[in-house]
Amino acid sequence: PVPLPDISRRHAKDTSHLAFLGVHPDRQGGGLGGRLLAERLARADADGLPAYLEASSARSVPLYERHGFRLLGDPVSLPDGPSVQPMWREPSTSRGEQR
Repeated sequence: PVPLPDISRRHAKDTSHLAFLGVHPDRQGGGLGGRLLAERLARADADGLPAYLEASSARSVPLYERHGFRLLGDPVSLPDGPSVQPMWREPSTSRGEQR
């Protein structure tokens, strides 16, 4: 087996790791993904936690950027799989500002 890069060192222990977000192709582009993401980020913000994710497509990066995520280093190439783009978001304050 090919060892995967140790991306756990890229982010802090107390982090909201957003593992998966998917919307059926027939429902994409209607804001559903953004609403699902906003709900999860509201919980992270309430707990004062930064959020980490790996964008699995270039198309999804702007969605995550609209929700305060920023690129975190270079993409990670998975053996026999896609490249994913690590992204990071600091928690928002009650006024919507990034901490």
